Amino acid sequence: MAYSSFIRFTGLCGIIAGLLTVSLSVWYNISMEAFGSYVDLIGMLFLLLALIGIYLVNAKSFGKTGFGIFLLTFFGAAMWTGHSWVNAFVVPVLEKSAPAILDKPPSLLMMGVSLSLYPFFIGLLLFGLFLALKGILPKWAGIILAIVPILDFIPYGSYVAQPLAGVAILWLGWVLWKEKYNKTALYGGR
Repeated sequence: MAYSSFIRFTGLCGIIAGLLTVSLSVWYNISMEAFGSYVDLIGMLFLLLALIGIYLVNAKSFGKTGFGIFLLTFFGAAMWTGHSWVNAFVVPVLEKSAPAILDKPPSLLMMGVSLSLYPFFIGLLLFGLFLALKGILPKWAGIILAIVPILDFIPYGSYVAQPLAGVAILWLGWVLWKEKYNKTALYGGR
């Protein structure tokens, strides 16, 4: 019973993370970047919890390779959460007191952004593919999750990548919360 309650809790976290991620495109498009950075940070914190539930439901079918992909995705998301924290609390201070740093960021800062972004994106791509292949959670939610990092590298693709990521996480969260995943595949009955 406790396992089921925890999975439902992580599903609720996924719903919240998905809704917040979808809403980011609104906040950034109406020039409320400061508020959007707080929304992004909160959404990333909920995403970390959601990823745990998504993985746990798939743990048996994912195997060792899937566990490695989960770790890459989780730690990439954790590092990107740090980036979100900096955007929420450090960037506003730098904009006022040291705007030159933001105009031409130091190479160490840019390396840190890359070290956060690429593991998260590679993890999302692989995690989404594994979700789609294993079939315990909705296949299309996994496919959408796998497409998101690719879209971010296409011109103007980032405008749809973030809302799509939110939709995929919301969908996965909803399925976990309502316990509508393929339990037959989960317990090896296929």
